Formats: sequence, C-alpha cells, structure tokens
Amino acid sequence: MNWVPLVVVCGLTLTVCGIIFRYLRRRDADSPVIKINLRPTVHIASFDGWASLELHLVNPSGLRVWIEEAKLVLTDLDANFQTGLATGQTVHKIKQAVLPNEILSMSITGSLYDATGRPQGPYSFVVLGTVHYRIGEDWAEANIHPHRIEMTALSVIRLRRIRRKKTTAEPCANQTKEMATVKTSGR
Repeated sequence: MNWVPLVVVCGLTLTVCGIIFRYLRRRDADSPVIKINLRPTVHIASFDGWASLELHLVNPSGLRVWIEEAKLVLTDLDANFQTGLATGQTVHKIKQAVLPNEILSMSITGSLYDATGRPQGPYSFVVLGTVHYRIGEDWAEANIHPHRIEMTALSVIRLRRIRRKKTTAEPCANQTKEMATVKTSGR
C-alpha cells in the first residue's frame, strides 16, 4: 500500500485549515468594532436564611469593562405605612472594573428599600434601569429588564422577570390609517 499520497493529502488539508484559521483570527482581532455584551440581571441571594436582592453584571467578553453606575427606576409601587418619602429611583454608584469572563455582584436591597420610602409592611414594585459602563474611552449602557419584586421591609419574598410582548400598529388592506389595528407578536 502506498502511504505517500495519503500523507501528502492530509498535510495539505491541515496546512489549508491552518491558514484559514489564522486568517479568521486576524480578521476578528483587527475589527474596529468592540463586541461587548454586558448582561445585568437581578437575582435573589440567600445567606443563612436571609434573602437579599443582588444585581449581577456578567462580562462574557474578552475585555475589561469599567462599570460606572446603575440607575434603577421603581414603578407601580404598592406600599402602606411608609416612614419616608418614596423617591421612586436610585443611583447605585459602582465604579469598579469587571474582568473578562467574570461576574460582579452587589446588593441592591437597601437602596431599593430607601427608594420605596421604607415601608413597614408588605409591598411590591417593578424595577428597571440602566447600567453605564466604559470600555477604553467609549461609553455605553446596558438595560436592566423589568422585574416585579415583592418584599416585606428588607426581606425579599418574590422576584419575577416581566416579559412584555412587542406591539406594532399597522393598517389592514381594507382599512384606512385612522382605523389601524394593533398586532401583537411574542418574543
């Protein structure tokens, strides 16, 4: 059996694959667009029976990201017996770097409790917001999806992410623009 043609074909195939691989890596490295997918999420963390709300900032990219602040807005507040003025918003100063493929977690329970006016009984609200961050000299922001939160004082009872459907208004073929129908499409 003649092994020489088989070895030559395998060697040429490996060489071509190596050249293509190097080309694709260089093309992605020279790309002027920085691809960052910072993902802020709200989670419940429990420690020795105590539950608190945490903001998780996930950095799946290969670059270090500087997190400046998180602006949280509270809506649909349902609370009784408040001991302070409910501001309905809070700014959480972070000023910390998140390394590549790392997660930064911080408690937001106290700041949300203050923003709701320090209620003494059970209360609920919807929280959403933005996280402002920087990569090099470029500033960007990431949205925090809305979450329905139920609490009693500083204790978290329930956390649910609100998933909204997108709505668009389009006129039907036999209708005028004044009689537009609303179509709903899920995520």
